[in-house]
Amino acid sequence: MSDWDVIVVGGGPGGSTAAWQLARAGRRVLVLEALKFPRVKLCAGWVTKKCMADLDLNPNDYPYTIQAFDAIFIGYDDKLKETRWHEPASYGVIRKEFDQYLLGRAEEAGAEVRQGVRVRAVDSRPDGVWIDTGDGWIVGEMVIGAGGYACPVARALGGVSKEEVLVLTQESETEVGAASLQKIAPHYGHPELFAESDFKGYAWYFTKGGFLNIGVGCVGKRPNVHARRDEFLESLRRSGRLPRDMELTPFKGHAYSIQRGKARRPSGERYLLVGDAAGLAQDFSGEGIGPAVRSACMASDIAFDWLEGDSRLEAYARDLAEVYGRNDEGFVGKVVELLPDPLMRSIAKLMCGNAWLRRRVVLEGAFGIG
Repeated sequence: MSDWDVIVVGGGPGGSTAAWQLARAGRRVLVLEALKFPRVKLCAGWVTKKCMADLDLNPNDYPYTIQAFDAIFIGYDDKLKETRWHEPASYGVIRKEFDQYLLGRAEEAGAEVRQGVRVRAVDSRPDGVWIDTGDGWIVGEMVIGAGGYACPVARALGGVSKEEVLVLTQESETEVGAASLQKIAPHYGHPELFAESDFKGYAWYFTKGGFLNIGVGCVGKRPNVHARRDEFLESLRRSGRLPRDMELTPFKGHAYSIQRGKARRPSGERYLLVGDAAGLAQDFSGEGIGPAVRSACMASDIAFDWLEGDSRLEAYARDLAEVYGRNDEGFVGKVVELLPDPLMRSIAKLMCGNAWLRRRVVLEGAFGIG
């Protein structure tokens, strides 16, 4: 008999949610997290209302920084377009706090959490999944890979392809103080998104409580993400949003795959992948917290039924396809590649400039906000 019913590799929102769901259902769950929490996580840090519902989390009960917002501003060609809702559309969080809270909740539900443990190898065998941590092998009936883009479970079992479409990011989150931010941010508490001139990415400026989050993400290497970051920072300084003497937390880089191009295998014999490990970040927006949590809820349901002998883990891939569509053939990517760049820019400008398209297609569609 295996030591654990489920071993979860990765303690972010996806991993902690799966562990929380399974532990409170009475399953023996072990979470292996490579870092020690609280840790900095590169992310703009907005959480949709649907995601909060999946987490069964009332924003009013959340004990840490949370910034409700009812408007978003989208900038392009020196224009800044506002979209507003009549109630909070989404929430901004500090990932260091948010992830710590969710992982602690899983531990309180009965999951065992081991931090600072790096998985070196994953081997699916007839008698269970064997995981090497460098201090010996741990055996579980099954494993849930939730370790992000470079998740070792995905690398070992999920068919990671060189054809994946990657987003490269640079981001900084700095505690400045709410009073100081209210003086410089023209739309304090609301995200401002700025499309790159080639529309192959976007940058953001987001004030949350006393924190300032600045970042840029793009597909493609020309111009590279560092050049895009520097150009964006200079534009923020010219606009007064970023005083020239303000010192920011050093920028850090991050990469993840989006729902375009060659897909990973999200399920197979004795394993499931969730969130970025499954390549579920939304195309165009890169939004990843919502898909991580939603897929974790789906994975925990499948895993529980499988442990009871009532389902096959392969059914998870079918369920994901029903929610997120199939991208094995890279349809979206092929369309993007076939259309001339000028036409693509014209379409993007139309979607950003038209109030209905901006709300329905860009923000509520690609970003899941509202």
